[in-house]
Amino acid sequence: MADHFSEADWQTIEVHLDANTSAYGLPERRANSVVLMSWNIRKFGVFEENGTTKKSGGAFNLITRVCATADLIALQEVLKDMSSVYQLLNRLRDMGDPWDIVISDVTGMAPGYTGMAERHAFLYRSDRVKRGELASDLSFDRSAVIENSNHALRKLVQTEMDFAGQQSFMAKIASWLSGQQKLVGARLKSFVQFIRTPHIVEFVIDGSAGSYSFYVVNAHLVSGESKTERELEFFALLEWLLLDSPTTVASEGKTFLLMADLNLDFASSVDKRREAFADYMASINEERNLKAKVNFPFLDGGFFTNARRDETFDHIAWITTDPRLPRGRHNPQAGTLGHDEYDYGMFDFVQLFADAGPGQLADGSPNYGKYTHDFTDHMPIWVRLPIPHAGQTDFSVEVPE
Repeated sequence: MADHFSEADWQTIEVHLDANTSAYGLPERRANSVVLMSWNIRKFGVFEENGTTKKSGGAFNLITRVCATADLIALQEVLKDMSSVYQLLNRLRDMGDPWDIVISDVTGMAPGYTGMAERHAFLYRSDRVKRGELASDLSFDRSAVIENSNHALRKLVQTEMDFAGQQSFMAKIASWLSGQQKLVGARLKSFVQFIRTPHIVEFVIDGSAGSYSFYVVNAHLVSGESKTERELEFFALLEWLLLDSPTTVASEGKTFLLMADLNLDFASSVDKRREAFADYMASINEERNLKAKVNFPFLDGGFFTNARRDETFDHIAWITTDPRLPRGRHNPQAGTLGHDEYDYGMFDFVQLFADAGPGQLADGSPNYGKYTHDFTDHMPIWVRLPIPHAGQTDFSVEVPE
């Protein structure tokens, strides 16, 4: 069995999508609004190797088609070799629109060490989205890392002593020192530093009545079996943004816009995730009396963003005082406020592939093996915002149903 769709299969899928353009959540390009998209494209690195493309022609064509519907795209899992992302950029430009790119240095590994080397990339239509002044990694300084490391090691040592007893623990130390095990390889129970450093870039969207000024954070947080590490990274990132928001958001009029694969599954259900998030927000608001409002719409929308449709890994969220951006209580009104007004959604390619035929097994279940490696295993998610204009919705007051 082939490990990806045939070119005939991809043609069948494209024809089915052409006939059902609004059925699977692919956003529509509109003159008076912008589409902001976030997408983890699995192992998006080498374009061609030994005369063979790493992704099939049909897969790359659909990737290009999806990206062409957006005005700003945050890509995760761009690998060290950037030939695929530049191939995508050139194809978008060949369609006639002025696309540009911002891309981070390699993160997730250091020279001479093993690791998953990745980059964060932004593609944007420069006639609708402008680069601002800021472009930086989002990281903790050395004193914070040292303090975090010491705290994590204290917790690790205490846990081992409580579990094994002091005598057994001293034997473990001797083993570590002999090189048989490495203390630094142990799973730490406290946050130290991001495994893959998030990247932050300023983008500005101008309109007839002002501008949006976004500090956009592109992140791919830790994955793997340890849900504790996932939770630690998520809350560390959220706290960084919230604690910086009084000066950056409230005083300077910026909006933190998070476009990321957060690997957010630190609770067993969306409802529990939302509850944990709400409890955290209540505690930090009580402690800091923050002015900025936080909205994670994909926690409210019932979206499952991985290909197997059982986790909400991917998010577009914002921390803002801007009344033109909706608060969480307004999410149920998405898509109801007007043709170019606030909306959000997800391109469900798993359903598309199944309905078209090639992506479905004989028993009716999705044939994941045909596309999760060749195409990707994350759904692209998007938010629509109106280009700033006079009289647009003010979300600081109650919006009529």
